[in-house]
Amino acid sequence: MNDNKKTSVELSVADLSSELETVRSKLQTAEQKIMHLELSLLQSRDFSIGVAAEMGEIKVGHFKTMEQLKAANTHIKNHLAHIKRLEEALAELHRSNAFQRGQAAELARVYNSASWKIGRFIMIPVRILRKISS
Repeated sequence: MNDNKKTSVELSVADLSSELETVRSKLQTAEQKIMHLELSLLQSRDFSIGVAAEMGEIKVGHFKTMEQLKAANTHIKNHLAHIKRLEEALAELHRSNAFQRGQAAELARVYNSASWKIGRFIMIPVRILRKISS
């Protein structure tokens, strides 16, 4: 009977040892899974932080682009207004030139008329006296 107890105790110790090794192996596997999960969690967190930073940069870039677009639109509006003012000034210049050409043509007709030439010839002595007296 003693041998039975000794054998059963040895079997129990062997079973417990075997079970302990199985549990240690499962624990090690579980710890490795936990490490992988923690690593995955950290990578996911880093990825989400990176994506948030990129979104911030995109928003800033979009804001800068919108500001540049607004500035360009303002510049274009000012440029178009300046072109309109120049076109109006050019049209006024053409109207003024046409009026002056009309006056010059009328004055040329007066100078070429017979009455102007006769009057000028008759007034020569008066012009000479004015020059002398001045």
